[in-house]
Amino acid sequence: MYNLFDPRNKQKFGSTKQKLCVIVLCFLFNSSISANENEVPLTIHDKKGTWNIQWGYNRSSYTQSDINFRGPGYEYTLKSVNAKDKPESFRADVYLNPSKFEIPQYNLKISYFFTDRFFLAFGEDHMKYVVTPGQPVKYSGYIDPGVIAKNQTALSLESALFIYLFPEHVQQMAGYHGGDQIITLTPDILKYEHTDGLNYLFLDFGWITPLYTSSDGLSGLSLVSTIGGGPVVCRSDVRVFGKGQNNNFHLSGYGVSGYVATRYEFSRTYFLEFGGKGGYIDLTDVLTSGGSNRASQNFGFLELVLSGGIAI
Repeated sequence: MYNLFDPRNKQKFGSTKQKLCVIVLCFLFNSSISANENEVPLTIHDKKGTWNIQWGYNRSSYTQSDINFRGPGYEYTLKSVNAKDKPESFRADVYLNPSKFEIPQYNLKISYFFTDRFFLAFGEDHMKYVVTPGQPVKYSGYIDPGVIAKNQTALSLESALFIYLFPEHVQQMAGYHGGDQIITLTPDILKYEHTDGLNYLFLDFGWITPLYTSSDGLSGLSLVSTIGGGPVVCRSDVRVFGKGQNNNFHLSGYGVSGYVATRYEFSRTYFLEFGGKGGYIDLTDVLTSGGSNRASQNFGFLELVLSGGIAI
């Protein structure tokens, strides 16, 4: 019969107990190794639940636009007006200074991936829009001669100089015009800029399509596409017949757009992106020379955007 109290049996029991502990520890250790071996390492394609934050700069171009001006005593339209952007020259004290981030034409976007491929993004495209001075345009509408005379009592410096040298130029616009007349957009006629700027605030739906992935899955090339739209907030610097001001920020209209870009990702954390965004902007309520004076216009735009970002 087995006697637990027999010293010889106690020694055997202890030895058996030690062996059992070793077996259990080996089993747990092997299980841990197997679990780690079976765990698939994350790659750049594992995006669900992550955020992307990116910052960049743009060059922009615009289609011709009919600009309608209206206020007490006048309503007229300048036809097929050309405009261009106004990029800031590269200077380290501007582009590398966080306190001056709003000076260049910049792009800010924050994205959230609700699946590995699809995401929602919101942000701002800070563009600048400047009507090209000196261009000849056709115009139509009515301008009360009294409006021109009144505006000349509060002239800007550049307007005053031009009116002094060419006093009859602005007077051509007084009265009714059917649309065949041509006027040159000199400072006494118009200064029109959205340089602080043409701020397109957007909400986009987007998706990402892998093009190439490195063997370790930590870097690769992808195609990024988005569609969306949102409000446009302008700060417009305008002079009409020599009178005007640099207005406050104002909700001026809306835009819709599409975006396509090539993205290079590395280390699963950082990425560089180069793309183009095209769209349509309708500005229905632009502040001009104060009071109830307004302008409206619509145009197409195209941006080339270079940006960099981080995934978190």
